[in-house]
Amino acid sequence: MEFVKEWWFIIAFSVSALGGLYKMGKTLNETLLKLNYEIMRLSESLTESKSDRIKLHGRVDKVDDRLDIHDVRISVLEDWRKAK
Repeated sequence: MEFVKEWWFIIAFSVSALGGLYKMGKTLNETLLKLNYEIMRLSESLTESKSDRIKLHGRVDKVDDRLDIHDVRISVLEDWRKAK
């Protein structure tokens, strides 16, 4: 009993320090799990947006080709008018 009276402060401090370390580790683990989940969602979103960008670039290329055709037709018509 004498031992406990002399060392109670160190024992209490050690127990509270271990409890604090456990709580910090648990909180850190929960935070890392949430971050991991969000990173996975972000990766999926980036993959989806990449496929969307590929589709959009294809549409832009088609519209650009149509615009080139119209430019050529307008140039031909303007040259024909000037020739008159």
